[in-house]
Amino acid sequence: MIDGEGKPNVVAAVQRLDDGDVGGVLGIVDEDYDCLMGKSLGSSNLVAVSPHDLECFLLCQAPAFDRVLAEFGMQTKIASFEAREGIDVRTALLRRASHFGQLRWAAQACDLNVCEKKIRNWIPRFLDYRTWQVDRQGLIRVAAAGLEKELERCIGRLPKVQPWRLVQGHDVLDILRIGLRNVLGDVCPIVGVSDIARVLRAAGRLEGTTLLEDIRRWEGANRPYLVLQ
Repeated sequence: MIDGEGKPNVVAAVQRLDDGDVGGVLGIVDEDYDCLMGKSLGSSNLVAVSPHDLECFLLCQAPAFDRVLAEFGMQTKIASFEAREGIDVRTALLRRASHFGQLRWAAQACDLNVCEKKIRNWIPRFLDYRTWQVDRQGLIRVAAAGLEKELERCIGRLPKVQPWRLVQGHDVLDILRIGLRNVLGDVCPIVGVSDIARVLRAAGRLEGTTLLEDIRRWEGANRPYLVLQ
């Protein structure tokens, strides 16, 4: 297995191999917003991690998510939060991440002048460390830079989709990290996104996922090559 160091590299490499009629190579990339935008990967030798990316793929798995909460959260704080909000932590996490996911999708779908690289930097700015609430209006105001109504209209036109396809994995992990600092736990500041991701990867499973089905389907069409033993 080779790390392609980014989706564009993997897609380009597989396309070159396809053009050269080189068989036995499978590229695995993040789905990102391709499905929502109606974009095809363009090759039968590419499969996408769904929903959205590897982090969302793992967070969707209840055992992996529960492992993170057990590792970094405090049961008393989690129970108090869920009683106060009336929803479980994962649903609350999705709702907070959806504000940033909508902004990312709108930037692409409506071709708005919103710098996606800045969005993750806005998470600590517009997510209160004490209450774990998102300042949505402040986020929209800064992102739109005077075109708030246009951005709101664009977001309002986005179709309703499965939340895990909307949110971006690194955003979700950063939002969860902030929640674990105070509202859901009492972790020290040095616990970061990479620490949460490490626990997720250790607890995540391929069994029963669409990714495993896609890989097995590719293996069946490309015998004798195998990706998984």
